[in-house]
Amino acid sequence: MSTKLENIVLIDDSGADNYYHQMIIEKANTCRTVTAYNLASKALNNIEDTIKKKQKLPELIFLDINMPIIDGWDFLKRYEEIVPQDLRQTVIIILSTSVNPSDHDRAAAHPSVAAYCSKPLSATKLQDIVAKHFS
Repeated sequence: MSTKLENIVLIDDSGADNYYHQMIIEKANTCRTVTAYNLASKALNNIEDTIKKKQKLPELIFLDINMPIIDGWDFLKRYEEIVPQDLRQTVIIILSTSVNPSDHDRAAAHPSVAAYCSKPLSATKLQDIVAKHFS
């Protein structure tokens, strides 16, 4: 894989999924840093801190939908509230096991969501996403 990103973020309440997806990303040598959050609130806090410090936001976020406290949809709402329009360069991919057609439709209609991807993430899916959004 020729494109190398600086930072990919995983947001999923499943530690096992985060671990597996992190291994896939690291094995593919896709980015310099993979950061995993099991709570969307922690990811949002990190994004706020990154903006305050005028640092670069992650290029790619894989976001689960079904999470406790702050689900994927709430994350997206808050993301849009804290990230100024001119800084919204991050590609957000929904990464979920949901087979609910309304989740697919909602993701497709959401302005901040680049794509919907079914779990688990594979090397092929990762390559396709990077090729489509970063080449």
